[in-house]
Formats: sequence, C-alpha cells, structure tokens
Amino acid sequence: MSRDPQTITIKVGFGDQVRELVVTIGEGDIPPYQVGDRHDEVGQRRNRVDAVAKVTGRARYTYDRKGAGMLYGKMLRSPHANANIRSVDLSKALTMPGVKAALDFVEVFKDRSARYAGCSVAAVAAETEAQAEAALDAIVVDYQVLPFAVTTEAAMAEAAPQTGRGDDRNVSARGLRDGESAADFLARIADQDQAVQEAMKGQTVVSGRFSTSVQTHSALETHGVVCDWDGDNLLCYCSTQGTFGVRRDATASPQLRARNARVVAEYVGGGFGAKFGLGREGVAGALLAKRAGRPVRLMLDRREEHVDGGNRPDSFHDLSMAVGRDGKIVALKARNWGTPGNGSGGAGARNQAYYAIPLVDKVELNVRTNAGGARAFRAPGYPQGIFALESLMDMAADAIGLDPLEFRRRNDPHPIRIHEYDLGAERAQWQKRRNRNPGAGSDPIKRGMGMAATEWFNPGGGGASCLVRIMRDGTVEVRNGAQDIGTGTRTVMGMVVAEELGLRIDQVETFIGDTRDPQGPGSGGSTTIGSLTPAARLAGYRAAEQLLGLVAGQTGWKAEDLRLRGGMVVRKDGGRLPREMSFAQACALIADEAIEVTEKHPMVGSGRNASANYEGFADTNSGLQFAEVEVDTETGKVRVLRVVAVQDSGKYLNPKTAESQIRGGVIQGVSYALFERRIMDRHQGHMLNADLENYRVVGALETPEIDVVLVDVANGKNNTSVMGLGEPPTIATAAAIANAVANAIGARVTSLPITPRKVLEALAAKGRKR
Repeated sequence: MSRDPQTITIKVGFGDQVRELVVTIGEGDIPPYQVGDRHDEVGQRRNRVDAVAKVTGRARYTYDRKGAGMLYGKMLRSPHANANIRSVDLSKALTMPGVKAALDFVEVFKDRSARYAGCSVAAVAAETEAQAEAALDAIVVDYQVLPFAVTTEAAMAEAAPQTGRGDDRNVSARGLRDGESAADFLARIADQDQAVQEAMKGQTVVSGRFSTSVQTHSALETHGVVCDWDGDNLLCYCSTQGTFGVRRDATASPQLRARNARVVAEYVGGGFGAKFGLGREGVAGALLAKRAGRPVRLMLDRREEHVDGGNRPDSFHDLSMAVGRDGKIVALKARNWGTPGNGSGGAGARNQAYYAIPLVDKVELNVRTNAGGARAFRAPGYPQGIFALESLMDMAADAIGLDPLEFRRRNDPHPIRIHEYDLGAERAQWQKRRNRNPGAGSDPIKRGMGMAATEWFNPGGGGASCLVRIMRDGTVEVRNGAQDIGTGTRTVMGMVVAEELGLRIDQVETFIGDTRDPQGPGSGGSTTIGSLTPAARLAGYRAAEQLLGLVAGQTGWKAEDLRLRGGMVVRKDGGRLPREMSFAQACALIADEAIEVTEKHPMVGSGRNASANYEGFADTNSGLQFAEVEVDTETGKVRVLRVVAVQDSGKYLNPKTAESQIRGGVIQGVSYALFERRIMDRHQGHMLNADLENYRVVGALETPEIDVVLVDVANGKNNTSVMGLGEPPTIATAAAIANAVANAIGARVTSLPITPRKVLEALAAKGRKR
C-alpha cells in the first residue's frame, strides 16, 4: 500500500448499526479493522502469553530482583502531620554496622517542609534490611512542629491552620477572593447562574448531598526500584506505569545526572495511576547506589505505600437536578469539593458527565490537608462523581414516577450505549429482579437491583513504535519498551503481529518493559492498547510485505497477489499457487540474519493539526452496569450477588483478556463501594489503618458473580479499531451498588463506603420520616 496519506471509505459499527465513513488515514498507515473482516487471531479468545510465567513464579518483578553485593535501602519518615525540618544529623547512622550510604533529603531535594505524617526526610543503604532499619533509628531530626488539619472538614473550617507551604491557601477555587472562607464563598455563588435558576422554576427538582472517602491504590507490588550504576549509566528496575517517563526523570534529575538510563519493568505488580515518574523513592534508591558504589534495592513497605503512595481524593457533592414533565433533564447545579491531600489539585469530580444536560452550573473546590498527596487513580474524578450523579438520576426517576432505566434512556445521547440498555436489561433481568416495593415485607433480608452508566474516551495516542523481527529460522519477535501492568498488553501486541504474518500467537515472541526497545506510552488513561497495537500491526504488515517480496523474487509470483495465512504463503483470492510454501520456507530465503521493521503509530495531518486518530463510529466507548444486592436490615450488611457489565471498547482484539480487565475493574468498584476508606487520627495526624488488615479491600468471599457482556464495535479511529478499556469498568460499579441498596431497603445511603452502620442509619432515618 501507498505510504502517503490516503482518503478511504471504511465500514464501521456493530450489529445492525453499520455505516460508511470517509476518512483520511495517516502517512504510511493501513485501513482499520472493519465490519465484515475475517481474522484468524484477532478477536479470538487467547491465553495470556505470560500466564505460565506468572502462575509458576518464573516472572520476575522489581520486588524479586536481588543480586550479589546488593544493599537494602530504607527511608526515614516524619512522625508529625505538619512540620518544618531544622536539621538532619546522619553522623551516627553512618557509623552503624553495615551502613554504606545515607541521604539528607533537605540537602538532596532542597525542601525543609514535611507537611504530612509519613513524608520522607532521609534514607540509608545497608547490607541487610535489619541494619538499614536500625540506622534509621539513629538519624536525628530536629523538627519545628506546626498545627495541622488532616480532614477536608477541618481544613475548610474558619480557624483552620495553614496546611501548605508559603502562601498556599487551604482552599482553592476559581473566583475565591483573598481572605474569603469556603463557607462564605459557597454562599456567595449559591445562585450565580441565573439561566440555571430560571430553568429550574416550575420543574421537578431533586437535591442531595453525597460523599466518598479517600481510597488508596493498594497495588500488590509497592513502589520501588533496584538501581545499579556503570560509571554515569544507570540501570533501574522499577515498578512503574511509565518506563520512558522514569528514564526521562533519571537523565533530567539534578540529583542523579545520569548520562544514560536503562529502565526495566518486564513485570509490574499492579498500577492504577500512582506509578508514574521516578519519585523520591526512585531518586533515593539511585543516589544511594551511586554513593555506595553498589546496587541498592529500595521498595516501600505496605504502610509507606498507604501514606505516601498516592490515593483517590475524597469528595463532597451538593447536587440539584431539574427534570421536565417529558422526563428530560433541564438543568444541573453542582457544588463539589474534596482533598488531594498535600497536593495542589486533582480533587475534581465528573458529576455532570454522560447525559444530555442543557444547562450546568458547577463549582469545584480543592482542599489542601496535611495528608499524603493524591495521584491519578483509575478514571480520576469519575467513580466519585458518577456515584453522586447516578444516585441523583435514580432519585429524579423516582420523583417523576419513571423507571430508572427509561429515564436514562430518554437523556442518553451516546450512539452505542443507547442500544446497550435493552441488552443489559435482558441479561440482568431488570424487569423481573428489580424490587417494585422497596423495603416492604417482614423478611429482614431484602434484595434490590440498581444500574449506572460508564464512558471513556481514549483511542490511543501517537509516539509509540514497535519493532518486528523475522529471523531466518522462522522465529518472530515483536518489541516495545513500554510496560504491561497486568492488562494483557504484551499478548494483544503479539496477536496483531501474528495476524499479519499468518501465525498463531504462540509463534510470536513478545518483549516489553525495557527502554532499550522502541518508545512506548505510559499506561494511564487507558491509552496503551490504542497507542501500541496500531504500531505493532503496521510493523507486522510491513515485515510481511518484505518477506513476500523475497518470495516473489525467488518464485516469480506477484507479491501483490500473496498473503500469509495459517503458516503458509497463499494467494489472496484463494486460488492455488504452483507449489506450497510454508512460512518457515519463506523465512529461509532471508539473505541477512533477519528482516527488521520498526514502525511508528501513524499520525493524521501535520504540525499543530496532527492527530493520532481519525474519525470513527463513536468518539467515546460506553457501557452499563447492573448490580443485584442482598441487604440484611438487622445487621446492615450488604452483599453484592451479581454484577452484569455491558461494555464496548471498539474492536475486542482478545475477548478473554478484555473480560479479565472488566472483571478486575468491577471488583475494584465493589471494594470502593463497600469497604475502602482511609481513616485519619484527627488528634495525631496519622493514618490509622495503613495496612491490609484494617484498610479493607474486597476479598474472594465478597466478590460477586460478574457477568460480562462484550459489545464488539468496528470503531475506526486507528488501524486496530480499539478503544482503551482500563478505566471504564470501574466507574459505574459503586453507583450501581448504591442504587441497588436503595432499591432493596427503600432508603438511600449517600456516602461511600456503604457500611453496615450507614445502612442502619438510613433505615432509622426512613423510620423517623413515617
């Protein structure tokens, strides 16, 4: 095919929703997977290529890296919720047995502030972990202890102490005046949007206050590095979601000044948004290794991970929605705030998403507290915002006497989700299993069903490249330096190459997670699959072109008539060739050691107008979740029985790994709905449940039946027609569960997690209203 930009007609859609689009694809690109295409590997249910390595323990994570001469790094952390550091004395620690290096973070990072309990202030490296721990006890730090506020409410109070540095204010918001309190600000802008106020007159208006708790990431593998130097060249094994971002940090760091850095993350034990960049722990590990002249392993323990490894901010929402007699939403008024800890932002919430809402009056506040800073967390801003919005949607439906599903359908403009309502309702048995008389009956065990919508927007970005290598012996490799954080990236990357070369996935070796290989994206925002697979497919296509060119040169056949399929060279039209030729026989014609092709994700347009994607059936991928719960009204305990997750994500390259991703998202959503919350000691400023015994996450006994319904869409947008799937499965779960609980007991719990105490309080409040 031509390497110039081309304008082509493609067929996109799903089921009976199919249409043709005229699109311009990028220079050197190939047409996308389309409606009616036949594939041998793509779209098939394939096991992960690394599954055996993981279940047998052969997979080596950063945590597993240990070698001769390796030292153990540990960090000292402030015990105070708010303090300035006057001095750090390392002298005694450096004389302790086994200690080879120590760091004063005031000197290293030029920062004397410790604005939360658990802030790192120093580090050591020693022969054993016990020696490193003992050395930490010998470090003397002189603190100026300051007043603190560790909760959102305390930091917003009129006389709250300053929680940040310098002139940082506790509360930030657009339009907030100097010296104005949060309460005064909210009162002043209460009715700021006159159009919304006018639109709400004469309509049915429902209002509510909703809240969610701080959620920590709790990845199985904590943050950490294993670092070694060869002169000014750094080798860094890192548990990261962005290998190339870590490499950039290492070479740009004024503390490290690495001339070159190789970052390896072949296996990563989970990452939900917190593992970007080298971080203080990474800089410390590398600098300790440099000063000691030996490899250093510095991995956070579980407590450190909870207090300093990032979190999802809490949220508070005051929402009002006006609905017309026709069941259409007229306007939404939203006031929401939350804490990103001692960070400067990130506490926003998407509580106005998805539905057609003509008028929105929304104000958000960030509240700085003396707690560990927030970091991106799987669909930032969405789970908390959608919990509030979808709760209000059910309340509005009830207020106008409309079925919640029908109410959503009337207000949903999404071209795919509008067709998923019937599919999900049938699979979940919505009409049969939804409680028509919530809370009624003498049986203390009540059942209910709720629903919520989800949506995401990432078809991938540019900049990623993949290398495909075909060896003379028939061995095939595909390589990229990005990481697979457990989503199955290395498997689908191999599958699209196998498809182009007419092979099975087990005949293609995939290599990922080493920055010596071609550039890849960070795994955030569900961008990885849409960034990598188009580059991998194109590299496989070009490698096949070269191989078939060799075949044509040796046989006299026309290369344009040939393709690779089923391990053979075949005619595209299905006709017979004069003689059979296998893929292995074709590879034997390679004159050099290998055919090597590196291709980049093609861009559409150029300069400022360049884009990684072109038009598609839909700009976003959507879904619905239906949750069925059982509530014991005597104890308040909620048990999720079943979740039906209907999800589209463009073309499903591997339905098996896609289903796994969706189930994982739902499980995390169940955990957010029922269990997870950070508990802070308001008097001492410490996190009280910084472990996995008291910070509860969902376990096997609490995991419901999860019924996944995949809606496969030839979406266009890129040559593999995929959309990102990391975020959307976890967005709707908590909201659907909350609506199911309300449907079961006839009372609404308006804050997460939905604990037994909150259920009993909601039931008591319902009883008082009678």
